[in-house]
Amino acid sequence: MSFREKTHWVAFIAIALAFGWYFLSYPWALSHSNAGMGAAGGMLVVVTLAIILMMSIVVGVIAARAPADASLKADEREQHIHQFGTHLAYYPLVLGVYANIVAAFNQVSPAIMLNLLLATVVLAELVRVGAQLWRYRRGI
Repeated sequence: MSFREKTHWVAFIAIALAFGWYFLSYPWALSHSNAGMGAAGGMLVVVTLAIILMMSIVVGVIAARAPADASLKADEREQHIHQFGTHLAYYPLVLGVYANIVAAFNQVSPAIMLNLLLATVVLAELVRVGAQLWRYRRGI
């Protein structure tokens, strides 16, 4: 498994765990109040720090174990894998933008808008990294 594939696995797991916790723990009953925005802000600090710590520590260990692999430039295959994942992530991103537009016209609360926006970005990122992992595993 290449260094980049390993970092993609770390990113996928870190994002899934951190935002899984966020969306499962978010106090949805407060989402129509100012406290809902405060809760989101506080929880996002925790999520951000968790992802940064997980990525930094695990990728640091992986890079320390194979420094030659960590410093290699991306070859044509890896660039194609990156483009494939980015292309697929565009679709949930566009659908999420339209969902946010519909929510805005229906005057949903700011906390719900924020969570819908976060869900859009997280879903697009999981699709991007997941598609790249799929390509790595298939050897394409």
